[in-house]
Amino acid sequence: MADSLLGRAGELLDDCIVAVSTPRGRGAVGIVRLSGAAATIHSILERLMPARRALRPREMTLVSLLDATGVPFDRALAAHYPAPSSYTGEDVLELYLHGNPVVLEQALDACLAAGARAAAPGEFTRRALANGKLSLLEAEGVDALIRAPSREAARAAQRHLGGELDTRLRAWIRRLLASAVAFEALVDFPDEVDESEVLVEVRQLSQLEADLRSLLDTVRAGIRLQDGVRVALVGSVNAGKSTLLNGLLGHERAIVAASPGTTRDVVAETVEWDGIAYRLEDTAGIRETLDPVEAIGIQRSVRAQDLADVLVYVADGRSASDEIPGADSGFEGTLVSVATHADLCSESRIASLRNDGWTPVDGPAGWGLAQVRSAITHAAGVKDATGQLLLHTARQHVAMETAADSVGEAVALGIEEPVLAAVAVRRAGRALEELSGQWVDEQVLDELFARFCIGK
Repeated sequence: MADSLLGRAGELLDDCIVAVSTPRGRGAVGIVRLSGAAATIHSILERLMPARRALRPREMTLVSLLDATGVPFDRALAAHYPAPSSYTGEDVLELYLHGNPVVLEQALDACLAAGARAAAPGEFTRRALANGKLSLLEAEGVDALIRAPSREAARAAQRHLGGELDTRLRAWIRRLLASAVAFEALVDFPDEVDESEVLVEVRQLSQLEADLRSLLDTVRAGIRLQDGVRVALVGSVNAGKSTLLNGLLGHERAIVAASPGTTRDVVAETVEWDGIAYRLEDTAGIRETLDPVEAIGIQRSVRAQDLADVLVYVADGRSASDEIPGADSGFEGTLVSVATHADLCSESRIASLRNDGWTPVDGPAGWGLAQVRSAITHAAGVKDATGQLLLHTARQHVAMETAADSVGEAVALGIEEPVLAAVAVRRAGRALEELSGQWVDEQVLDELFARFCIGK
């Protein structure tokens, strides 16, 4: 059974795969990409463009393309990237066609008829990983760069794609190997090993633990940066949440009306502030209701609260100081308290609100919105982390946490328990190897590449 599975895996890697690698819709140019064995690529070239002149490696050549029946359907530019100097490490052919979905579909059909098969999501990058063109961390960087919702998220992804964490991991693994050797030597040759030398290794492990935990502390910011910071505007009905949302966005997104219960569903839009994406969600006011539609909206509001990174509790400034923000609402996470209708409040009232921790605003006039925005960005805890190397996936988090905890255990055991310390060090090394992708379960790869777009 195992042999047949391995054989099938080999066959899949030998297949020539094809996909449209540009987004759906019309555009100036559309790209169809193929990757596979040189002989298969050559066979497909013979079917698609029999009248072509020789394709020179990594040079654009103008060609006429034929569909499966031999009828010309487009003139395009073709580029051939011979193995192993290509993205996947295999022979790669890219066709740059006119960006009409109909034309791209014809090209895809012609390639399939000529012997290629449709690529699965992320299969080009998965082949690059299998052929040693990318590390697992770099592959995750590719995914993060494609999905980055903001400039800073793209910048963070580029650091992974550039191999910065891979470089650090190699140095840390070498450090762990030296420490494991020292502990094991103390066990095997106790009369020949100077304990002071092993104590030096313990001190270096202590510094390594600090380095690992420093990077581990970036996980929350890294995930928020990559996914966008979720900000839920919550509070009672008619508190001014929709007006606040429109003010923060700078345009009319949510309906604003005096009647209670106007917002029946979560109204969301993403905005970028200082290169960071924030998903602002205006929620239905929480109250008892017999209206089944409003009740559904309230349920969705509660769910939005549970998923939010930052909760903006909104209350009417004329009564806000009498409220405890978030009281009895099960709010968790970082809370920003906003008092609306500040235009209807006296100066002394506004001063009192500020003393009680509220940020007063007059949404329609725009007064106080800058302070709310500043409070949200501070509460998100992402801005100060930009420009750093960040962990940004659950997989990275688990592996780094295991490594840090194991190193900490080795430091605590020290020379008193060198056997157990050596085991802990090796466990840490294995965790870092899993982080780098040297040891990784196939299911992990399946989950990673399932997120990729088709054609990458």
